[in-house]
Amino acid sequence: MIDQRARAGAITDRPPVIRPSIVPRRRTPGDRASDSAGTAIGWACPACRAPLAVDSCAGCGRHYPAVAGLPDFRLRSDRYLDLPAERAKAGRLAALAPSTDLAGLAEAYYAMTPDVEGRRRGFYLLHILDAEARGSALVGLLSTSGRVLEVGCGTGGLIAAAARAGLDVVGSDIASRWLVVARRRLDDLGLSAPLVAASAERLPFADASFDAVVADSVLEHLDDPGAAVTEWARVLKPGGTLLAWSPNRYALTVDPHVRLWALGWLPRRLMPGYVRWRRGGAWPPPCLSAGEARRLALAAGLESVRVEPPAIPEAWSRARPAWQRHAIGAYNAARRMAGTRALLRSFGPLWQLRATREGAA
Repeated sequence: MIDQRARAGAITDRPPVIRPSIVPRRRTPGDRASDSAGTAIGWACPACRAPLAVDSCAGCGRHYPAVAGLPDFRLRSDRYLDLPAERAKAGRLAALAPSTDLAGLAEAYYAMTPDVEGRRRGFYLLHILDAEARGSALVGLLSTSGRVLEVGCGTGGLIAAAARAGLDVVGSDIASRWLVVARRRLDDLGLSAPLVAASAERLPFADASFDAVVADSVLEHLDDPGAAVTEWARVLKPGGTLLAWSPNRYALTVDPHVRLWALGWLPRRLMPGYVRWRRGGAWPPPCLSAGEARRLALAAGLESVRVEPPAIPEAWSRARPAWQRHAIGAYNAARRMAGTRALLRSFGPLWQLRATREGAA
């Protein structure tokens, strides 16, 4: 097996290597009417909430296309690319996907993305390759029954872990280009799951469609995180669980997006200018504190709201430098003690939000 750290570092020095897929390519089901288990998914227009018939809304007449073989229910794109450019990039990745594997497609993505400089590029590639280990930690906190939605599924690490565990899982992300990479990950593993392009604040699902909604490092990327949490509560069944991880604004460590120490301690109005000075035009996702996360969940009408410092799994840290592995070990030991656990809730590297929708399961 190729060492992941060597692969991530090499991206700064050479173009992507397109290699044969490690397994025969299988297409992920694009059926809008059913999930991987063949049971009906309740689709709803993200614009007007009327039921969807295939790719059109009978209520407002809006048409939703397929992009790179994936259903696209977006009303807008992300902040990085407009919709035509984003769809074109997804198409280019989809054309490469049959002749490569996950790592090769991730390398190809960053070869198409010159504004991500070498050091950050290597860090992001390592994050992609390690994503299933992180996803497995969240999957271990879910029930083994019911339907699960991951919002902001990115390159599909959690989706793959959930599919391996036999969960009925659906993935959504506002970036169809990342969904193409997620599909390649699933294909490499001989797995499949429905993947849809959609905004976290306007999901294409009927009310009470899911037994659990999971979001990992999503809220800080949204213009209106409160609207997103309210939307996630809407698609939860009564008694369903929301489970979210996110970097802590007040962490006494580097910001995971722009790699600057204690960025969250600055007033929000000063963050963009400081990041431009230190990193050149990188946009700083505004991380939330544990208290802010709790208030968003309560405002969305969720109950049994708990915000805690989650355990960081050993498998997640194996590919990290030695100092990070030692730091993770110290963190996990500290969170088992009541006094330091409270401190980590406020100042640890990330928080875990768990809440339920009102009503019986």
